[in-house]
Amino acid sequence: MALFLVHQLLQKGFSIDVPFVHAYLDPLLSIPIMLGLLSVERNWLFDRKRLTVLDTVISTVVLAVVFEVFFPRWSEAFTYDPWDFLAYALGGLLFWFFVNPRTTRETT
Repeated sequence: MALFLVHQLLQKGFSIDVPFVHAYLDPLLSIPIMLGLLSVERNWLFDRKRLTVLDTVISTVVLAVVFEVFFPRWSEAFTYDPWDFLAYALGGLLFWFFVNPRTTRETT
């Protein structure tokens, strides 16, 4: 969240554009945000505190394919970039290690 806010401040507030960050920050952060929302929903509906590795991998792959394959076919506002898949994968890892809550049994 802080990374996103710093990027927005630089880009919109100070008119400083960092092309690499501008190109890949959205794919990188979209997975932790969306899987975080999925985790909250699963916790609320099913009392599951943590997504499994399989949940995380499948969700990341499906979202990456939707964002990078289907969206560009539906609208010219979206463009295909094969490097975005790496950003989505890194976002999945960020979610797994930093967002997905560990249970007490796993930490002991």
